[in-house]
Amino acid sequence: MITEFEPTHPLEPENNNHFQVMAALGAGVVAGIILLIVPRGSPWSSLTFFAPVILGRIVPMNLGLAPGIVALIHMGVAIAYGFIISLVVMHLTRIRAVLVGGLVGLVLYLINYGVVSTWFPGLQGNEVSVIFTHFVFGLISAGVYRGLLRRKATVTPPNS
Repeated sequence: MITEFEPTHPLEPENNNHFQVMAALGAGVVAGIILLIVPRGSPWSSLTFFAPVILGRIVPMNLGLAPGIVALIHMGVAIAYGFIISLVVMHLTRIRAVLVGGLVGLVLYLINYGVVSTWFPGLQGNEVSVIFTHFVFGLISAGVYRGLLRRKATVTPPNS
């Protein structure tokens, strides 16, 4: 028979008041790679890994950008977004961080839409899928940031 059983408690972040740069970098990279593999944030999308997409926006072939350049731009934007989302969610609990991350992704979409509408109108189109992609990106990056935070090591003495 098991006596004095206590369920495990998740470890809290090492220092919740300090921004952890490597966790934020990891959040942007992981979410960016996932959205390179699943370009529209949904595996049921008609786009594949080889589609030239920057966070849900299809890059027309007439721009003359090589797929590698498009992927680098996508990853650069993903890392920048990852840092922004990580800064917003760094003081939140896990569930709240993920939900707020999705909302920040929607805010980043609005900024993205303003930039694209002003300077790159040729990239506009199918905005519903771009909104969904930004929302999914926010969910993923916030969750990854919270998951990558350094944790306090707690050692409990064995019961004698």
